[in-house]
Amino acid sequence: MAIDAFPVCLCVTGPTIAADLAMIEEHRSSIDLVELRVDCLDHAERFLIRSFPEKAGLPCLLTVRRKSDGGYFDDGEGGRLVMIAKALSYASSDASVNFAYVDLEDDFHMTVIEEACRTFGTKIIRSHCYMENMPQDLDAAWTPLAQEEDEIPKLAVHPRGAADLAQLVAWSSGLPKRDRLIIAMGEYGFASRILASRMGSLFTYTSVGSGSVPIASPGQTTPGIFTRIYRGKETGPDSALYALLGGKSILGSFSPELHNSAFRGRGKDALLVPLPSNTIGDALETMRRFRAVGAAITVPLKEAVLPFLSFKSTDVQRIGACNTIFWRDSGWAGYNTDADGFERSALEFLDRLDFKGMKVTLAGAGGAAKSIALSLFRKGAQCVILNRTISTARALARKYGFAWGPLDDRSIDIVIQYSDLIVQATSVGMEGGSQGDPLAFYEFNGGEKVFDLIYKPARTTFLKRAAAAGCAVCNGYKMLRYQAAGQFRLWMGGEEPPAEYY
Repeated sequence: MAIDAFPVCLCVTGPTIAADLAMIEEHRSSIDLVELRVDCLDHAERFLIRSFPEKAGLPCLLTVRRKSDGGYFDDGEGGRLVMIAKALSYASSDASVNFAYVDLEDDFHMTVIEEACRTFGTKIIRSHCYMENMPQDLDAAWTPLAQEEDEIPKLAVHPRGAADLAQLVAWSSGLPKRDRLIIAMGEYGFASRILASRMGSLFTYTSVGSGSVPIASPGQTTPGIFTRIYRGKETGPDSALYALLGGKSILGSFSPELHNSAFRGRGKDALLVPLPSNTIGDALETMRRFRAVGAAITVPLKEAVLPFLSFKSTDVQRIGACNTIFWRDSGWAGYNTDADGFERSALEFLDRLDFKGMKVTLAGAGGAAKSIALSLFRKGAQCVILNRTISTARALARKYGFAWGPLDDRSIDIVIQYSDLIVQATSVGMEGGSQGDPLAFYEFNGGEKVFDLIYKPARTTFLKRAAAAGCAVCNGYKMLRYQAAGQFRLWMGGEEPPAEYY
């Protein structure tokens, strides 16, 4: 069944009308309407706004956002009234040269403005922005916005975790159908922008920030990312939804682009969206509210998900960590594709069929390291596992008859013995996460093969130091692709993954 393309609004926040029009031209193929943020314009430019809709050539939304509501306008309510009145003045019988919408907060009531809007067909968006939190009583927050049938209520909140987002999604699903805008801002609200159609919103807001041009609101993405990476105009409320679960760093993950490109290539009515969460329970509840059918799971939730699984694959049981789930027989079935992904990418890097005869250092003993340990064991490596918490290293090492030790300078001698391949499986060095070099105590001699599971940045401090010493190095990019291919196969019932993964 064909899907009606979901409307995309570009919020233009440039200092001049010319800059805003240039932004529109750059993204015209991906957008359907434009929000002019008058509060971002230089003062002299604000007197030129009446002609903006005609110049833009798209339906336009007028917004003069106060500082208290997350904007930049600080000239007082009298000055704001003048701006709004000037923009709506001299309405034309040709509606295309008038503003199609105007955003008025729930405490802004000017009869002359409101009547002019109704007379000349400018729709009023009645809004309230909770910039710092989410109100405890969503009904009470919504009621003043939804009083007038011919206005479009808009509620924007700032969830402080996945639990808040799940609550917002559940609440919005019970509202009567009408034109509306419901937005969750910030990192935990990102999915609400991608999945705006599931929130019942009339359109989604996007913006382009660079240099002196600010992002219009926390958590907005660009029109190109919305349409290209997240398939915003190709999918709808009934498309199969998959999630990426993990900490806030997943918002920079390559996984959504990889999976969504594969879905597009195979003609799947499906998409994958990141749902950051600090707890697996909140993550799964958010998935349930969005009607997601599966997920890719990364740090720090690979082990935490185990109690929530109704089925665990052999690898999940053996590894003690899960990176892939899907809904099956009224419960979550859990699998692990990390071991296979590491095995294929590492053996390609080494140009070998197995690890037999190799002595390997594995840094880390968390969910990712557990998968690597299984792969090293079943392909014949001898290994030492190092971890800051020695008891964790010992527990993992004993499963496979490996050696263990602390991840500090006390282990220099044993790393020297186990240095054919050194695998870094901690999160240290990850972009947006903890920085540093977990093996800074070890001096490379140039003969080691060095593998870091991190792929962003492409060269961590650890890999840079190894490469400078003459070592052959490899990051986790191919491992990511190969383990993602396994996820596609599981989600699609055994279908062979497409070329996008390889």
